[in-house]
Amino acid sequence: MVTEKREAPKGREAQISNIRAAIGIADAVRSTLGPGGFDKMLYNEALGTLITNDGVSILRDIDIEHPGAEMMADVAKTQEATCKDGTTSVVVLAGQLLQVSEILLTRGVHPSDIIRAYQEAGQLALSDLGDDHWLTDIDVVDIAKTALRGKAAESDLDRAAILCVEAAEKAGGNLDRIRVVTQTGGSLSDSAVHPGIILNKAFSSDETPKSINGPVLLLNGGLEGFDYSQVQMQVTDVQQMHAIQQQEHEILSDAAAMVAGASEGGCVFVRDRVHEAVSHYLQQQGIPLVTSLQASDMDAISRLTGAPIYHRPQDVVEQPPSAAIEECNIGDLRYVTVDGDGEAVTLLIRGATRQTLDEFERAFDDAVGVTCLYMNDPRAVPGGGAAYSHLGRLVRKKAQDTKGLSARERMAIEAFADGLEVIPATIASNAGMDALDVVMELRSMTDARKGLYINGSTRGIEDMVDVGVIEPLALVEQVISSAVEVTLAILRIDDIIGRRTE
Repeated sequence: MVTEKREAPKGREAQISNIRAAIGIADAVRSTLGPGGFDKMLYNEALGTLITNDGVSILRDIDIEHPGAEMMADVAKTQEATCKDGTTSVVVLAGQLLQVSEILLTRGVHPSDIIRAYQEAGQLALSDLGDDHWLTDIDVVDIAKTALRGKAAESDLDRAAILCVEAAEKAGGNLDRIRVVTQTGGSLSDSAVHPGIILNKAFSSDETPKSINGPVLLLNGGLEGFDYSQVQMQVTDVQQMHAIQQQEHEILSDAAAMVAGASEGGCVFVRDRVHEAVSHYLQQQGIPLVTSLQASDMDAISRLTGAPIYHRPQDVVEQPPSAAIEECNIGDLRYVTVDGDGEAVTLLIRGATRQTLDEFERAFDDAVGVTCLYMNDPRAVPGGGAAYSHLGRLVRKKAQDTKGLSARERMAIEAFADGLEVIPATIASNAGMDALDVVMELRSMTDARKGLYINGSTRGIEDMVDVGVIEPLALVEQVISSAVEVTLAILRIDDIIGRRTE
């Protein structure tokens, strides 16, 4: 039996293939959008079960094979890296723009006309976002609350939002200075912001002081003995073995003395492992030691205290700066805290189970990122889909008023305006409302602040500023620009060709 080999799609077939694959990705996360969104359960026999409504987490873990679908996953990752939130919105919007593009293609509109029209419409939408009537001087707590709605941390919304704002303010709006530590046991109300660093570590010995205010020595390497498994040695008698061991002991003793001298009685943090002989020597000197740290931990301590990171103790040329270091109990676990003059802060999140904590951590990651985004760019727009609905009205009106557009381009711009309305439509649908009724009602309004307010049993169109549902303008800008970019990129592809493997 001879099986005919199927060629890769070309031309219109390739465009439709990419569009439908991308729409499939949008459909996969569409039901998670908004306060009424649902969770997805991702299961893998080796990795276990993940339950989340975080768009980028879903797209990061699902198995994607089609190259067009992979482009949609990549745009969600870009949104995550830039704004932390809005990952589902950008995928849903791009999917809708591609869906209306497919309708235009079937009506005979050329892809080039659609691309030109979408570029024009995207510029119109982004220019309208810069109008003076958008919001300023908004309470930053409302920004955090909006980002937390529909997520696990919404169970204690006020407390969670205050934690996000407190962490962002203590870090000066610099997201890189905020660390998150999770601990099972307790509840979200037991969570706190620590003005410094909390390490999920303990001192290597119980004999050293539990609290110290002194120099901080950071060593990026390790202080281990010989690794006998990596070398071959021919030993003819016991004396030779004793000599090797004695040499190792002398090297370790010298290293321990050098570390003790370089630390000047402070605390030593070592990236890798430390030989027990070195640890014992430092214990006798009353010097606390913390080992097996991650690179991010070392960098955070360095930024907080101003202490340089050395590779070897002999590289130390001056006294390291001092900091307050303490080993303490938080719940049932021991931690090491580091306080300094820098702006590093740690958000300690507590929850009943590991699964709950993982979802809390994803929620706080988004909310803290959005809070910092607003602190660095204090412009805002109404949430609840209000901004997208308003921009859809403006783009549709400009399409009708702008002269010089061909009928096909005007049709495509109006389709773009319809695509923007997918955000309020999806929020409404996920909350159990009639999406068409909501879209038509929003179209009839001229108030840019009107959007969907979903709060428990309350579902309706409200003034978003009055109910405190606010989003950073920079987030909406990024959603629209990224969605347009990936849409145009997919529409420009007219052939799928296999690459040669090396």
